[in-house]
Amino acid sequence: MSLKSLFNNFITCGIKSPDLERITKFKSLNTFLCILILLSLFLGLFYFNIKADLLFYTTIGAGILAISALILLRLTKNLIVAGNYAFFVLWAAFLIIRWNTGAMSEGGLILLSWIWNAALILMAVFITGYLWGTIWGALIFFETGVAVYLFRSGYKFPNLIPPDISPIYSLGAYLSGLLVILLIAFMYEKEKTDVLDREQVRSRTLVESKNYIDTLVEKSPLPTFVVDVEHRVIQWNRACQQMTGVSVEEIIGKKVPVSLCVDSQRSLADIMIENPDTIIDKFSGSIVSKTDSGFFEVGVPLPDIKEGIQAIVAVAPILDINGSIKGAIQIMQDVTNVQGGTYNVYNNHGQAVGSPSNAIYKIDSKGKISFWNKACEENFGYPSSKMIGNNPLTFVSKSTRRPFRETIIRVFKGESFNGEEWKYYSAQGEPVHVLARVYPVQTIDGKSKECVVVNTDITDLALRMKELEREAIDAKEKLKSMNDEYALLRKNIATYIRKKDIEKFDEEPDTSMLKEEVKSLKKDIEDLKKE
Repeated sequence: MSLKSLFNNFITCGIKSPDLERITKFKSLNTFLCILILLSLFLGLFYFNIKADLLFYTTIGAGILAISALILLRLTKNLIVAGNYAFFVLWAAFLIIRWNTGAMSEGGLILLSWIWNAALILMAVFITGYLWGTIWGALIFFETGVAVYLFRSGYKFPNLIPPDISPIYSLGAYLSGLLVILLIAFMYEKEKTDVLDREQVRSRTLVESKNYIDTLVEKSPLPTFVVDVEHRVIQWNRACQQMTGVSVEEIIGKKVPVSLCVDSQRSLADIMIENPDTIIDKFSGSIVSKTDSGFFEVGVPLPDIKEGIQAIVAVAPILDINGSIKGAIQIMQDVTNVQGGTYNVYNNHGQAVGSPSNAIYKIDSKGKISFWNKACEENFGYPSSKMIGNNPLTFVSKSTRRPFRETIIRVFKGESFNGEEWKYYSAQGEPVHVLARVYPVQTIDGKSKECVVVNTDITDLALRMKELEREAIDAKEKLKSMNDEYALLRKNIATYIRKKDIEKFDEEPDTSMLKEEVKSLKKDIEDLKKE
């Protein structure tokens, strides 16, 4: 850990918080305590030098207690506890020093040390808040009243400061107190500036996020709309307009159209705003999936759209920072052909789940294929007449049968999956690798669930990956073989040279051919490594 990290850990007590204001207060209190410890040491030496023993012990004791406040702050990480403890130590030290250096005096200059009370109150307000700042202010006013009463009663306050340096001491106390107040004022100003900067960044981020979400909703290919807490439509995308025939100008600021209502003139978004539990009560048999955050996916009929469609409607609450519902977003997906009863007819590819090129089939609660689209026939080579009613495991590879079976079982329990990598075999016996999206839907009678499997063919990619793996293995083996040959060649050359040295030939052995062969072998190894 670097010195900078160690110092930052010390000055912040090791806290990690997104609240920058809290971190600033920790830094300020830590800095305040460190300065108090150093000042108590130097001030103690001053009091010791002028033989003011009581003041010497008071300042040294305050320094020791300030160290304990540092430890308390690091252990508890509680600004209120540690801050008030530190302020009590400072106030008690001031009380003893003031009341033994004149406190109230006709000389006037002694009173200048009271400015430190203002510094104490401001620091308490900054660190612990206005409530505790008010309490410390009341305590200091009470102390001042007692001092005035005693002074008016004729009480003589002791002054342990020698008369010749008392004016300079009092003026120094005043100037140092004024400097501390100025520093606190700068802290307040900096904190105010930081808060304004954070608010501006937050506002800008919110505006950018809203614009991003607005663009996302508007360009979504699925019909999407948003309602506020007053059940007024505040966003209505182009896909919604195409589905319902209602334009943006006609619907913004008004109630959701009747054609999208599912229960007593209410849409699912309206029900979400009023009482999300109602969705569970009234549509328990149609819920495709749900999450703890309040998201629901429900299969419902929309008879007033076109000639009547079956839709998967996703609805989720829009919450504020306190968790209160401020609106709801609803997304609709026309799954008429996927959910209809005549699965062997596939007239409108645009209404199917996924793109027309995706191979889509359905599995019923008995584990049999109940729907097989044209893309399945083209990609896998099996006609729908042969596949409908059969077990899907007949064309699933043995290597992926177990994860396939486990996924289908979990889907019937209400879960959804995306990006499942499976391997099938076509009618011609060729492997077909796919990425599958799998999710449950209700049957047309609403009594049971079925599993929709949307497949994206990635066979070319999978085969290319396997080819690259084989090439990598071959290259690794070839590299190992060449390294072994290179090592053996070096060994033979060394043996040959040593043998010639022993026989003491007059001429140098001709190793030029061997050197050229070594260079060539090195070059081949380098080229192979680059590949």
